[in-house]
Amino acid sequence: MAKNPPKIIGIGGLPRSGKDTLAELFVQAGYFSASFGDILREFARERHKDKPDPISVANMTETSNWLRATRGADVILQEALHQFAEKQQAGAEYEGAILQSIRAPIEVDFILSRGGELIWVETSDTVRHARALKHLRKGEVPTTLKEFKRQEALQWQPQPGIPAEAQMNISYVKTHATCALVNNDDSLEVFLKKAAELIESLSR
Repeated sequence: MAKNPPKIIGIGGLPRSGKDTLAELFVQAGYFSASFGDILREFARERHKDKPDPISVANMTETSNWLRATRGADVILQEALHQFAEKQQAGAEYEGAILQSIRAPIEVDFILSRGGELIWVETSDTVRHARALKHLRKGEVPTTLKEFKRQEALQWQPQPGIPAEAQMNISYVKTHATCALVNNDDSLEVFLKKAAELIESLSR
């Protein structure tokens, strides 16, 4: 009897919303996870290595637009799928695949066209900014809340001068999400409980 195809679940949300934590819980439940953010950060670290903040939101956005314009709008998606296929070819078995940090319409359309789910992790700007200041990654520098929001605005709608299909469009991701998870509570325990309940419902 043929096996059902693996479930495809995307996770979208703004930086520091809790996407990484949610993806890790899916991994613990038997899913493969590919972080589009991690893939993009590697490119940004090299492309902006002469700057003090190579993986700032602004530099990540610029790198993403450059990659999609020069290598195809689905370049990051294809890299993630390649990683998944390699694991499967090596004999690994998973409940499904988690595609983390969905940012572009082409990624959303891929997931939904295959009957997948798209989770939007909703967290307020002030909560996310506080988390960003508390947990700076190498290649990030502190910013004000105003600057934090200004840089993120570059991801909400296509910017002029670059083909729309090659850009991030967070509005598209959020409006096409099939479910949402609110993460405004300071309690990790509360978030983990909500996430566990969501994972259980999607894994049935």
